[in-house]
Amino acid sequence: MTTYDAQVAVIGLGANGAQALYQLAKRGISVIGIEQHWSPNERSGHAGEHRVLHPLPFSPEGSPDHEILKDIMPAWKQFQQETNSNLVIESGVMLFGHKDDDEFQVIAQNARNRDGDDRNVLDAKTMRERYPLFRTDDSGMGVFDELGGAVRSEMAVYTAVHGAKKLGAEVHTDTKVHGWAIESDRVRVFTRDREFTVEKLVISPGAYIAEMLPHLPIRARHLVMAWFTPEPEYMDAYSDPKQLPAFHGFIPHRRGEMIYGAGSLDKPYVKIGADFNWRLTDEIHQTDFHVVPEDLDGIRMMARERFVGLDDAPLRSVKLMDGWTVDYEALVGHYGPSGRVVLSTGFSGYGFTVAPVMGGIVADLIEKEETSYNIAHLDPNRFTEPNDSLAEWWQVTGGWNRSWSKL
Repeated sequence: MTTYDAQVAVIGLGANGAQALYQLAKRGISVIGIEQHWSPNERSGHAGEHRVLHPLPFSPEGSPDHEILKDIMPAWKQFQQETNSNLVIESGVMLFGHKDDDEFQVIAQNARNRDGDDRNVLDAKTMRERYPLFRTDDSGMGVFDELGGAVRSEMAVYTAVHGAKKLGAEVHTDTKVHGWAIESDRVRVFTRDREFTVEKLVISPGAYIAEMLPHLPIRARHLVMAWFTPEPEYMDAYSDPKQLPAFHGFIPHRRGEMIYGAGSLDKPYVKIGADFNWRLTDEIHQTDFHVVPEDLDGIRMMARERFVGLDDAPLRSVKLMDGWTVDYEALVGHYGPSGRVVLSTGFSGYGFTVAPVMGGIVADLIEKEETSYNIAHLDPNRFTEPNDSLAEWWQVTGGWNRSWSKL
């Protein structure tokens, strides 16, 4: 008879792994969490003070992500209540774009459908009147997601891991997984110090999935953020969440395709993150986390051109890693024929938004083998074999398309 160390092991305790650990422990399932660094840490995709939560879908009505996004804010608030924590910043999210952008018009229509009116769809004139800190030209427009906000990202990871431990989970940090073996009655997980024997395995290592399952068309991608100081006469305004809600913006035909951020918890500073097709990497090295001046050029441009009264000299900055799939859809579900492995990774930029819902989905798959959510589009087995055409397409496009925002 096989002796198990626990029913489940979770590899990776970042945004989604930590939530999977917590949700499993909450259901009374014995679980071991394994993290190669520590949790939270400054090199994973969850670092950088906070993350934007945007429940308003970016995809057309009827897309499967709508059901998931509808539940994210209730899930975050439930998690916050259960853990007696202070994580969610209910500032709303200002989504800004251009009126001639068809994709942004989809967002606007989703706001009309959800709100029942046009109150949160703002033309350029209204944007300048209501939100003067955002620099809006005549072709610009905004959609205010009044249900969104931000979440204290490192604290959310810590709270999930700590909460899981209080519920009986066993946690091993500074413990690198070197591999696993799937057998008929168990999964053996090998680390540098010991072997764990479990019934089922959850793999949620973020960007490091590219190292653990290299045949999957998923890559590690640099993620850079910086904090900026308002000019003296604007400090009060930038400290007011009503004037500076969390934000997420599209800038088509410019060097930066997308920016996001929020007012710092350390007021009055402003954190800006952006995507400028920064380098992809197959192997993650120590030097990948070193910020050089060129890394900040695009974000500094955004500080100058998209905000009023914000100095473009970065106060501090951070470079992290995120995991991106070639089709920008996550890998969530049973992986392989054994039924013993569940993936929850490759979120391509939106992992924190959906983390508590995904944690519940993973727990469903472990406990009941199924979930009530439609996650067919996230099936990891769509990539069971290397696909040369996808790999070639990834190389040609540079690995970026705004469709990451589908979820």
